[in-house]
Amino acid sequence: MRYFFDTIDQTGARRDPIGVDCATATAARRLAREALAEMFVDARDGGDATLVIAVRDAEGSPVFEGRLVYAER
Repeated sequence: MRYFFDTIDQTGARRDPIGVDCATATAARRLAREALAEMFVDARDGGDATLVIAVRDAEGSPVFEGRLVYAER
């Protein structure tokens, strides 16, 4: 099944127009967690950040949303 991974980071929101084939919803969630970790590594240094990845299925129904909040103290 095809899943779409929409993201929000410090530069804005992006809707995934292509998607990725994953065998199961669990595999899509795992891929989303990996992508969220990569987003954090690639995030700009300095300041607070909220990173979001929202996964939807081919029908557009939400499957998973991951959110990482980074706050400097």
